[in-house]
Amino acid sequence: MDIRSFRLRACVLLLATALGARAALAQVDVEVIGNTAHATILLEDALGTPYDAEVTIVFDTPTNLSPRSLNLGAALFDPDNAPAITNHLPAGLSIDPAFPMLVTVEPPGAPALFTSGFEPSEDGTGVLSFRNTYDIEVHTHRLAYEPNSRYRLLKAPIGGDFADVTEDVLKGSARARGRGGAFSQFVVGSDANNSGLGEVLVVILPKSTALTLRLTTAILDNLLRGELTALLTNVIAAIGTAVLDPVLGCTNAIAPLDDLIADIEAHAGIDIANLWRGQRDVVNDAGELSSLARTLRFSLLRCASGS
Repeated sequence: MDIRSFRLRACVLLLATALGARAALAQVDVEVIGNTAHATILLEDALGTPYDAEVTIVFDTPTNLSPRSLNLGAALFDPDNAPAITNHLPAGLSIDPAFPMLVTVEPPGAPALFTSGFEPSEDGTGVLSFRNTYDIEVHTHRLAYEPNSRYRLLKAPIGGDFADVTEDVLKGSARARGRGGAFSQFVVGSDANNSGLGEVLVVILPKSTALTLRLTTAILDNLLRGELTALLTNVIAAIGTAVLDPVLGCTNAIAPLDDLIADIEAHAGIDIANLWRGQRDVVNDAGELSSLARTLRFSLLRCASGS
């Protein structure tokens, strides 16, 4: 079994300044076993207050996966003085002061020197690539889990707007899970949106719009685009009725969305591009579509349960 570990002890003064942060030192331990990367993070602010997190990322068919090619880092920020983050949160989302941590995953695109290329999962460049999606979980003891948790996993391109990519929130402190077809930065936010109509208007409709726009820009043949568009149209039609009856409308949207997810994933790598790599010269349409569809499903399930 291939096990690779890497420890980073670094001052984060430059990043701290940019984020209005209180962090003084950062310790990040990253271990890779097979297709899984696990990071143990311990940050201390200027007062010596510890902030812990564990980040687990499980890949589908990665190549050159190593701590160095993953390039995972973390920093604290001041939620009252970090407009680069707080001004880019979705409506109704805020940062819990108990866990103001930004996790950045930014794999380098340049080939690394002295990579062996001898393992089946290596190609000699040292540049990370994977197919379809990765599953990511951020776990911290700083946040307490409650049923129908309001915590959400948010993802953004560096310097861009955050989006809710939550696929589940599990107990054991708070474990926020999601997936993605590309990388950048992650925070855990707290969702103040009310269930029912408020959640439909502020959370579900924007997620369905994002999925629609992503499907529009995907490189697909006309037949497949028409097939996926027809399924998505059924999802959106059901969501439209959720404005009048949130529980019934959200319930009716789940089955066609499941069909859409199954169709996307069945065509991934065949006639939907499904590769991401650090050179950023290809577009992972299947991974991005699947990620958007699955986080929409999470919100629909919450709405359908009335929670």
